[in-house]
Amino acid sequence: MFRHTVTALSLVAVLAGVGIAYAQTAPAQTTQAPRAHGMDRMKQRLGLTDDQVTAIRAAYARHRDEQKQAWKALRTAQAELRQQALNGTDVTAKTAEVQQLLGQTVALRVKVLQEVGPVLTPEQRAKFAQAAHHGMRHHRKAPMTQS
Repeated sequence: MFRHTVTALSLVAVLAGVGIAYAQTAPAQTTQAPRAHGMDRMKQRLGLTDDQVTAIRAAYARHRDEQKQAWKALRTAQAELRQQALNGTDVTAKTAEVQQLLGQTVALRVKVLQEVGPVLTPEQRAKFAQAAHHGMRHHRKAPMTQS
């Protein structure tokens, strides 16, 4: 039982790290998503037209509220899971909930990407996929240092 719990918590920790990395690159709580400067950079790197930018912004905007709710629920469930694990209580149900919520956030991200994909040329899609893959690690916050 202990080994199963440790394995489950390890999986949750890895998935939470992915979630945190994604959350740090997720759109800001503004009227545009992704952030305006991020879209400008994307426009420049991918050679997007104004029509493509408009369509991509619309795809992100259509799912913004749903994504916010999913991420809020995930953060809450992760906090509850941490508390349960620290208290030594059974984490089976909460682990399953966190995994379900992580799956939901991935499905929402895929839904947006499926709307963005047809707007892009094959070359732009390849660049977009590569930039999204590499971009996650460049946006992490620097570790805090003691003064």
